Amino acid sequence: MNRLAYWGRRLIHHWPRKLGAVAAALFVWLIVATDATTTAQRSLLVPLVVEGIDADRLAVGLPELVEVTVSGTSNRIDRLRPESFDAVLDLTDVVGAFQVEVTIAPPQGIVLERVAPSEVIGELETVAISDVPVRVTVAGALGPDERLAATATPETAQVRGRASIVERVVAVVVPVAAEDARTALATTVTPYAVDATGRPVLDVAVAPDRVAVTIAVEPVRVERRVPLAVVAPTAAGWSGLQGAPTDVLVTGPATTLDALAVVEAVVELPTEIPAGGRYTRPLTLALPEGVFALEAPTASVAYAPNPLAE
Repeated sequence: MNRLAYWGRRLIHHWPRKLGAVAAALFVWLIVATDATTTAQRSLLVPLVVEGIDADRLAVGLPELVEVTVSGTSNRIDRLRPESFDAVLDLTDVVGAFQVEVTIAPPQGIVLERVAPSEVIGELETVAISDVPVRVTVAGALGPDERLAATATPETAQVRGRASIVERVVAVVVPVAAEDARTALATTVTPYAVDATGRPVLDVAVAPDRVAVTIAVEPVRVERRVPLAVVAPTAAGWSGLQGAPTDVLVTGPATTLDALAVVEAVVELPTEIPAGGRYTRPLTLALPEGVFALEAPTASVAYAPNPLAE
């Protein structure tokens, strides 16, 4: 009996505080319980998965995403992600043009309210594959006397897509920046398909998706005939300059040759005093740096010994 009286006094001791604590706990529970059972609605963009297509067919006109609107309890709706759904377009046994309903499999406890678009209109086309050459292009400006020497690996690429589009592709281009060509010996580049006018062709797949390029900047050299001005020898005993050519074939940077109006030349005389007579001697050309002669011009000169010197 004393024990019951003890617990009775404990129960009513500070009863207003205890009653308040119980009321607060009940209030919080009611909020949580109400929120968990409240019905909410939400829309998500879900990737469209196409099934039932043979490898030699391609579906054209399909959206990449469909909008899925669902409802359910708030706690479930808040946890939804696009990967929580399977949006499937089943094209099994479909030929040519089609209008097929999108199938959505919502998670358990979620109600599907709407799908947009609910049906997809498209067409199955034949897939074409073509092997085309790989071309390296320079993006940016090199110097006027420079050119890019580049080798692509592989030298051909495979283009896959709708037959009507693939037939327009003439090459696969790998662009290289001019500044990169000066600092790198090798790089890898993402290629893209182009038509006969050089415009990019979209909606095709290129394989491989990366191309190795070995690059180098090389000087551009041109060949040109330049007027030749031969200076007659002034050394004692030498005279009678004959047979000197009027021009010479040289090679070098185009900008240097454009500024080269004439090349002066002198007769290369022997270091030892010869007997009197006429001699054919090579000409020494005064060429700018980077310019080289492609010919070995000569001229004829006469030597007459000085009797007094003997």
